[in-house]
Amino acid sequence: MKLLLVLSLLVPHQAAPADWRIVKGPALDRASALLDVAATGRSDAWAVGYGCSAEDSEGCPVVERWNGTRWRKLDVRLGTDHADGVSADSARNVWVVGNGTTAGAAHWNGVKWTTYQPFGAAEYHRVNDVAVSGQPWFAGTTPDGSAVVLGWTKTRGFYPAYSAAGKLNAITARRATGDVWAVGSTGTQPLIIHGSRYAWQAEQLPSIPNGVLTRVWQVAKNDVWAVGYAGTSPIALRYNGKTWRQFPLHIAKGRLTGLTSDGTGQVWASGVNLNLGDRAMFVKLPSGSVSYGPKLPIPDQRDYDPQTVTEVSIARIPGTAQGIWAVVAAGGGDREAHFILRRR
Repeated sequence: MKLLLVLSLLVPHQAAPADWRIVKGPALDRASALLDVAATGRSDAWAVGYGCSAEDSEGCPVVERWNGTRWRKLDVRLGTDHADGVSADSARNVWVVGNGTTAGAAHWNGVKWTTYQPFGAAEYHRVNDVAVSGQPWFAGTTPDGSAVVLGWTKTRGFYPAYSAAGKLNAITARRATGDVWAVGSTGTQPLIIHGSRYAWQAEQLPSIPNGVLTRVWQVAKNDVWAVGYAGTSPIALRYNGKTWRQFPLHIAKGRLTGLTSDGTGQVWASGVNLNLGDRAMFVKLPSGSVSYGPKLPIPDQRDYDPQTVTEVSIARIPGTAQGIWAVVAAGGGDREAHFILRRR
């Protein structure tokens, strides 16, 4: 009995799945995934991804909107195979980005959608994420191996703000401080780019071989988090206003793919524990305590496709203390599936 008590104290707390519930979304054709989510209030949220996918089809972009009662699929003609990122700072300022042969972007002003090609007609350039904080900022990658931060204004259109060797996966921006952070990988090490409207630099980071950063979130000027993975090990980095350091995690095998903070200021990361792959994983930072969503009905996969969650993106729900949306991709190939979760 004493041994069991000691072991229970060593294991990070796992909150009951009742903290999270599955929310029904619109049916999507064939294989599907939801890759990103954003919210501007209790009655306004956006999720993006793709549907109509199969081994012989790249798919079609999906944009969904929550109206306080239900999720509804929208007709947004990105001209891409997937919608990969979404960000909004109000119900009248929403940006979606996606990729196919060319990269696409779309802006919702509360009345209509306007679509763009951030790199023009150039093929195999990617825009993987967008951050809206008044002005939108975009995380891009070019075929020659350059990580590119793009800005946009009504007068200039899209313009390159900074580039470095590597690939960018995610970006965040904070209007109050003027900071923009973008994360990804150099190909061998994690990559973080920090800037504002006028000055940019690649950050000095601890060495993490094969490290890939998937999300970044700024809490304050001197408190920024980035998460990702190195091989099958999840990683987290924290910035204190001067330096970045790697933060210890007690998860043996997994990936972190989402990051946000709730209305209380609590920072959350999300992803998958590959030893418990049939549900989404949520990690409180800096405590490192781990909790899980409900077991997900992932379709039976073929031998070469993962029978697990593959990606979890999260967004806080403004106007709530602890509310968070999570969108989940699971499986692969012809049997890939998506789920929407909500924490109240």
